[in-house]
Amino acid sequence: MSNLALILIVSAIGFGIARWTRLPVIPLLLLAGISLRLSGIQPDEGFLMDAFYLGVAFLVFVAGIELNPDRFKGLLKSVLWVGVVQFLGAAIGGFALASLIGYEPVEALYIGLALSTSSTLVVVHQLKQQHQMFEPFGRLVIGVLLVQDLLMILLIVGLSRWLGGALAVAQGIGAAAGLAGIAVACQRWVLPFVMMRLKLDDESLLLIVLALLFGFLGLAYLVNVSLVAGAFLAGFALARFPVNGVARGLLLSLGDFFRAIFFTSMGSLVVISDITLVWQAAVLTIGVLLITPPLVAIIAEWQGMMSRPATESGLLLSQTSEFALVLGLTGFEVLGQISPEVFSLIALVAVMTMTLTPFVATDRFTTFLLHVHPLRRRMKADVRISGHVLILGFGAGGMWVVKPLQQAGHKLLVVDDDPVVIEQLGRMNIPCLRGDGADEKVLDMAGAGRARLILASMRRVADTERVLRHVKGVPVIARVFEDFEAEAVRRLGGTPILNSMAAADTFIEWFDKTMPPRSERDQALSRIRHTDSTQGRTGLGWTSSDRRSLVPKPAKASRSTRDAAQ
Repeated sequence: MSNLALILIVSAIGFGIARWTRLPVIPLLLLAGISLRLSGIQPDEGFLMDAFYLGVAFLVFVAGIELNPDRFKGLLKSVLWVGVVQFLGAAIGGFALASLIGYEPVEALYIGLALSTSSTLVVVHQLKQQHQMFEPFGRLVIGVLLVQDLLMILLIVGLSRWLGGALAVAQGIGAAAGLAGIAVACQRWVLPFVMMRLKLDDESLLLIVLALLFGFLGLAYLVNVSLVAGAFLAGFALARFPVNGVARGLLLSLGDFFRAIFFTSMGSLVVISDITLVWQAAVLTIGVLLITPPLVAIIAEWQGMMSRPATESGLLLSQTSEFALVLGLTGFEVLGQISPEVFSLIALVAVMTMTLTPFVATDRFTTFLLHVHPLRRRMKADVRISGHVLILGFGAGGMWVVKPLQQAGHKLLVVDDDPVVIEQLGRMNIPCLRGDGADEKVLDMAGAGRARLILASMRRVADTERVLRHVKGVPVIARVFEDFEAEAVRRLGGTPILNSMAAADTFIEWFDKTMPPRSERDQALSRIRHTDSTQGRTGLGWTSSDRRSLVPKPAKASRSTRDAAQ
């Protein structure tokens, strides 16, 4: 118990410093664990290993819940290209770096493979903090994480059975595939019925979620598959909407508890024997930062993504994974193929790269990289276009803006990063430019400084703010979703249109047209009041026919109303 208390005390200090300084909590928890190791006052190694496995199993389970395959529908080809090429490229680059700094081939191979995957925990946390989970590049990143995790699970399962020969490896991969099949069946058919249709209370739902986790852990133990792989597949079984939302809410506080245990114990497992290990870890960390972002950006752009989201994707993925630590432990404890120093090196690289991610994956650093992007430097402003209405971001309701402007005789130019949208606009002879509406180079190409009016309908208010800073003296009308976003736009001189208010106004206008005359509504209300007074009922006792008489079946909403509501 004293071992657990010590871990929780230093974790609480890390959480407190993070809240006080507003710094990311994960790096501070890692540093708290390292400080515990350096102080000499720490739990015994056996407890640390148990705490690490418990923490990583639970957090991999929580991370698996976020990897909803529906999120990257339509991006499967890009996801596979980016995921596989990044996995192989980072592994080869890591192997080469490890060999250069003096490691034997087997140890260098483990180090290279440890550098090949990105942390689902860190990336999902960053996407949530920056409200980018449903951005196109956010959906691509989620798919890449799923591909990487599945590849690493197969690798860990294969290595753990390596000593038994090829047949044992094949049996292990087959057992993992069987667990994956059970997870898919639970995801599609079992859990939606149990969690959404049975109308259970929160306590019962939490017990079901935890029972699912321990059930998969038990199955993984029975078929001799890594427990972490079982935990990941248990989370993946809960990943489909709306089950994932329910599970996420139930596990929110438990996630913080196990995050503290995992990252603090991981930091405590790092053994720094001498300064050589630190500089070797620094070299490999720089290697991750130099290999992963450009590799991901190149493949993502080749698959049709714009420069900014492709660069953001690369920066988000530029850290090593919690699965890298499981791989290191497999090579160290199970197979005896690497030394404790190599495992410490893998863990130290994970600490460094995870710590740097919140500072690297920022809008400011992305903008800096875009300024030195070799392809962007060839872009030149179009000096011929002026006096036009510039529409940044076409979206689902863009045509409802374009049509009236065209009919009024205005000169238009639409900027959108979706190649399908640009192709459709081209067929309709609507002037368009494929690009990122928040990119200064694209704005110059589109003649933003000489436009008559700019309509910004981009997903993030930060993009609109960038447009307002770049374009002076041109009226900018921007779609926003929250009051604080509207205030930010006003502060920079723009005119915000709150999307929810516009949708509400459109809906009320449509609803008023579809409601019966007021006299009929008054009669329905009187009938309900009379029934309540004679039978002693409240509004909760209304019959279904009473409610139908008050609100009849509405007419089908128009396309514009549905778009506004969305």
